[in-house]
Amino acid sequence: MPDIALRYLVLLAALQQLVFPFFVNPFSSGENPLRANVPSQLEPAGYAFAIWGPIYLLAVAYGVWQLTSVSAGTTASKVAPFALVLYLGSSVWLYLAKYGPLVATIPVLAVMAICATICLLFVLRHENNAGAVPWVAVLPFALYAGWTLCATFVNFAEVAPAYGFNRFGLSVAGFALLSIAAASALAASLVWYTQANIAFAATIAWAFAAIAVAGIQRQADGSVVAASLLACGFILALVVYIRLAAKP
Repeated sequence: MPDIALRYLVLLAALQQLVFPFFVNPFSSGENPLRANVPSQLEPAGYAFAIWGPIYLLAVAYGVWQLTSVSAGTTASKVAPFALVLYLGSSVWLYLAKYGPLVATIPVLAVMAICATICLLFVLRHENNAGAVPWVAVLPFALYAGWTLCATFVNFAEVAPAYGFNRFGLSVAGFALLSIAAASALAASLVWYTQANIAFAATIAWAFAAIAVAGIQRQADGSVVAASLLACGFILALVVYIRLAAKP
């Protein structure tokens, strides 16, 4: 497919992503269709999902930039296939969350997280090799990667038990702690690899803080609340350390 055609598709996919929830929204009734009979204790507080607004709007801004800017260059071409899968995946996930099968939401969200991370790494590599990249190229994927990384763990914890997953024999709280530890380790490695990208790290911290707030509101196990707060603090402390260490 010609490069320009692929870039047009990226813009169209970003626009449809913005419109699609008005027609297919599994959360329109106020209920979470993914929530199992036994809560996972990982679901963030409701306010945290407002981040999808900036994510969708920034995706459109990126779609316009990569199509119209002469500085987009080869980076936009490399990013385009992954951005296309990412944006279309968002709508596929909403459809599956509403109409099922719910188990299919797990791999879809995981693929979205991988694609968002690849896009972020591509634009950051361009920044290292060819100078500064505009915020419109970095910020959209930083937020998308950070949020979908955490959401993948939340999604799995909520959906998988309904399909026979026994949480490795752990209690609900125990599996929540394992998920927080795994998500923290993965997020920390990416914070390090991205040289403490502020937007990515802040999105991770936003997710962990919202899990802690939800835990307090829903009277979840205290260890889960504490672990979420520790994970949030750890990510922020890591950013400070990397930034200070990088100073001459």
